[in-house]
Amino acid sequence: MPTKRDTDAFDFSNWMSEWPLPGFSNWAYAEREDQIEARTVAGVQKMGKTMWSHAEKAFEDHMKFVSHRLQQDFECVKSLSQCSAPEETMTTLQTFYAKMATEYQDHFEKQAALLRESFSENAAVVEELNETAMVSVNELSKAAEENLEEVKRAAKPASTRKSPAKSRS
Repeated sequence: MPTKRDTDAFDFSNWMSEWPLPGFSNWAYAEREDQIEARTVAGVQKMGKTMWSHAEKAFEDHMKFVSHRLQQDFECVKSLSQCSAPEETMTTLQTFYAKMATEYQDHFEKQAALLRESFSENAAVVEELNETAMVSVNELSKAAEENLEEVKRAAKPASTRKSPAKSRS
């Protein structure tokens, strides 16, 4: 006849007390994680802020340019309607297109400069995030080593407890 067990079928406390489990306490990593997370979030927020501020500058500049160009287009049409000779019409159009080409070139150079500036600033933030990643690896490595030392210290008394039991057998 089977004997009644004192423990539940899923009670692993007997074998777990002898097995050196690492301390799965999140407190070993909590402060480091908080610092790493704060630096990472700050870097990502800085990158987002930089991107949005440069996008705002670029759109604002572009809208001013479009508004200016529309005004110039209407002025050209107005000038063309007042021309009485073909030579006058050609001069008006040549002046309009030359000025338009120069303004477009200047505008695109300004937009490219804004884009380069944004990339440069964000590259600096990416470098900061890279440093944060390196610090993260370092800090989590230290925490893992500390945790391993804790497990080794906890395992030593367990091994001394087992040795007298083995000598009795």
